[in-house]
Amino acid sequence: MATLRITVEWLDGTYHGREWPPSPFRVYQAMLAGYAVHQRGNPVFEAALRHLETLPAPIITAPRADARAPVTTAVPNNDGDGIVALLAKGKLERARALREKSVTLRTRRARCFDGAITYDWQATALTEEHLPGLATAAACVSALGLGIDVAIARAALVERPERVQGVRYAPSPTGRRTLNIPYRGAFDDLEERYRALRGRIVDGVLAPVWESPPRTMKYASELDLPSIRCEAFALRSPDDRPLAIEGTRAMEIAAMVRHAIGHAARRAGLGEATLSELMGHNHEKRIWVQPLPNVGYRHADGRIRRVMLTAPARVDEAHWIDVLSRLLGATLIREGHPAPVGMLAPLAAPDPMMARYRGEARRWTSATPVVLPGHDHRRGRPRPHRSIQRLLRHAGIAGSLLESVTMEPAARLPGSEHPARYRRPRHLDRYPCQHMSVQWTTPVTGPLALGVGTGYGLGLFLPCEST
Repeated sequence: MATLRITVEWLDGTYHGREWPPSPFRVYQAMLAGYAVHQRGNPVFEAALRHLETLPAPIITAPRADARAPVTTAVPNNDGDGIVALLAKGKLERARALREKSVTLRTRRARCFDGAITYDWQATALTEEHLPGLATAAACVSALGLGIDVAIARAALVERPERVQGVRYAPSPTGRRTLNIPYRGAFDDLEERYRALRGRIVDGVLAPVWESPPRTMKYASELDLPSIRCEAFALRSPDDRPLAIEGTRAMEIAAMVRHAIGHAARRAGLGEATLSELMGHNHEKRIWVQPLPNVGYRHADGRIRRVMLTAPARVDEAHWIDVLSRLLGATLIREGHPAPVGMLAPLAAPDPMMARYRGEARRWTSATPVVLPGHDHRRGRPRPHRSIQRLLRHAGIAGSLLESVTMEPAARLPGSEHPARYRRPRHLDRYPCQHMSVQWTTPVTGPLALGVGTGYGLGLFLPCEST
């Protein structure tokens, strides 16, 4: 089957859009904008763009991009005519005051990369007929992203497409990123929005402009972390007051929550085999418990007020929902103590601490120490890179995603403690335990946990750029 390949190349190798890679819908909008400038009303190009709407979501291949620090600039708003009018009347002070107020701060974050991005649509029998119109529409592209992102594009029909260099992003129901895609009727919706924007001032009043909701598709990258389900709960005391527990007792909290998970699974009527998998006898179908310490900011106290539950995508969604629905209000009981310590409650949304653990960054630092899977030395010298490679294989993460790893002699994040202060089960006492920082080749999205102590509340990471 032939492939419609649209290749986009930026002249200065920078892109200021929010998402990465640039969504297929951005490419479609850029082609429509070029059509509107150069070929508006031409039925050949209109039919070609309408045909592009009918094709399934494309496969994207993009180079690795480095995110630059955000840059904030002051740009003028639309009050310039008022300033000119005041100056014409000789009201210099008022004009100066209005000029100081007539700017808006705009923050831009650029991504820098080297190379082009390709979008491979699966062609149909009609694609070859519309290829001349698609090729001309692609040639009309002048920018993609913001107006400063000058780009050129070209479209071609490839019978046997060769794999191009870069990271491959493919549509997947378990993908970690969501991108907008073209849809049937997008041409009409965008044209109607353009007409509405041109005529939005009626009798001196600015009328609202309707915007159709975007169509989205989840994309998975070959360098993505394994897809997981994630949910968080707040810790409350038995009398329904906020509960905060020392961060060094993460293992104890994880044990109490695991006990509550087992009780919830039995109440849901799940079989013993399923219960055994969810509790940890099957690594690929286990519900993991991660207490979330308050660390990483100036006044962090390191105490645990939230707990996060994660599960691989292989965990049946119905089982996941059955367990979560029965955990609300579940009591936390310490082994050997019949009186409840606390209970699980819904987490207020949005929660800033939870958002930090689910952030996106290239560099991540351990919030709780990482338990390494053994001693890896050569001639008396530790080899941290080899140790982290073993951790990545255990977590199902591609080794090519790792750029560097640094073993930290002490806790780097405010609120975190020395590894010796954290409780560990006896069978892990003989393994090395320390803080570390990991640099990835591309930004990854959390939550992120590494090490053989992840089932005991250890090995949890936070984005380092946000600290």
